[in-house]
Amino acid sequence: MGSFIKIAFISLSLGVVLVASNVQVNVLKEERRRLYGLDLRASAFNYPPCLFATRAPLGNHSSVPSYVGVCNDIVTWISKHFRMKLTYVPTNTSGIVKDGLIPALIKQIVNGEVDIIPYAFAPSVTLLQQLDFTITLRVEDYNLLQQWPKEESRLIAYIRPFSYEVWLLFFGSTGIVVIFMAILTHYHHQLGTSWNSTNFMNAFNHHTIYVITVITGQGNSISPKVKFPLRLIAGVWCLTMVVLVNAYSSTLMSYLTVPKLTPIVNTLTELAASRDSQLTIDFESDMSRMFMEASSGPFKIIGNSLRNNPQLLIKSGSLEGMNNVLLRGNVYFANRPTVKYLMSMDMKSHTKCRLTSSDPIPYIRTYSMGLPKGSQHNWIINHDLQYLQESGLLDHWLKQYTPNVDKCMVGKSKPHERMIPFSLLDLSSAFLLLGIGIGLCLFAFLLELIASLHAYQRERINRLVVP
Repeated sequence: MGSFIKIAFISLSLGVVLVASNVQVNVLKEERRRLYGLDLRASAFNYPPCLFATRAPLGNHSSVPSYVGVCNDIVTWISKHFRMKLTYVPTNTSGIVKDGLIPALIKQIVNGEVDIIPYAFAPSVTLLQQLDFTITLRVEDYNLLQQWPKEESRLIAYIRPFSYEVWLLFFGSTGIVVIFMAILTHYHHQLGTSWNSTNFMNAFNHHTIYVITVITGQGNSISPKVKFPLRLIAGVWCLTMVVLVNAYSSTLMSYLTVPKLTPIVNTLTELAASRDSQLTIDFESDMSRMFMEASSGPFKIIGNSLRNNPQLLIKSGSLEGMNNVLLRGNVYFANRPTVKYLMSMDMKSHTKCRLTSSDPIPYIRTYSMGLPKGSQHNWIINHDLQYLQESGLLDHWLKQYTPNVDKCMVGKSKPHERMIPFSLLDLSSAFLLLGIGIGLCLFAFLLELIASLHAYQRERINRLVVP
């Protein structure tokens, strides 16, 4: 009897769940049916890669605007999903110029001119008082768009494998070892005899030649004029020089063939401390207000820079940010899709990289589209947008407008698959050292020639004076 009651209770529960599920499905179908055949009026504006206009030919002499972008793909999906007719309503241009893009878009939806704003809003308390939002469609971080860094001069490529401290230690120890061995050779002790004196310059020249042969890999034994314990000291020094020379030789090729780039700005703290770069940003963005209202730290420094240079506060959806980067050397702070879109657009028109991006900045924003405040259809649109979010189509659409730009990302470009021969530019530092050596040789030869001429003239005068 007890088992029968349990089975009956389970059956009743399943029946209730099925009925509730059918009721919910019917409600969803009814809500979708109410939208069938209606017009879906969407705001039209230029804000790539979200939404921007292209011209579609109409006949032979005119054209009509056609809109593309990730936001266009989303509203197109909504219109097809609910069987609605998508119509774009251009945003008032004078309103955009006067108040900015976001106020002009809000005015459209408040006045009932549109049913959806296909713009990537970052919801805030102020905006929530005027309109509703869709579910979160994207979560993006921010990057710093900047000029491609310049290459360091290859004339100093031969000294780059070691730091200046290593070079100082290298030449300092070499000079000390040569002088020390020359002094002790000048007065060295022979077994069973007293101290003997030899010419210091001869000893110095001998040990200098010996040290050079060790450094260049031509010497393989300790100088016979060096006695114990100097042989131990010279041996330790020789082993150290062998290690340094091998390390230098093994890394020299990479320094000759791989260009050394100047560091880029990767954080807002670095940007605030930089004397060469200034931030440019959309004046309607949340971050611009954060900079302008900051009272301390790097944000305050950036905010002061924006106040002193109002031309760095640009309009949303324009190309002023990229132009400021290319023409003024500024750094543009924007979300990752915008940065990648601008980089890809520049890569299409130029074979060499002119722009690059920083590492992600720890500032993340969520993005949603705008809906009329309190509209009865908002909930069904948000419900079905979950299907779009789970389908992966958003990532697919975004990649169409922001292709792979790793080629122009510092530190992420792929190395060449084949060996590239040295060019004259790669060997410029070697020719510089060769030129310095030839110049010193010619200078020494000229000094010797002058000295010999003076000696010859002095001898000739002496012959004429002495009968």
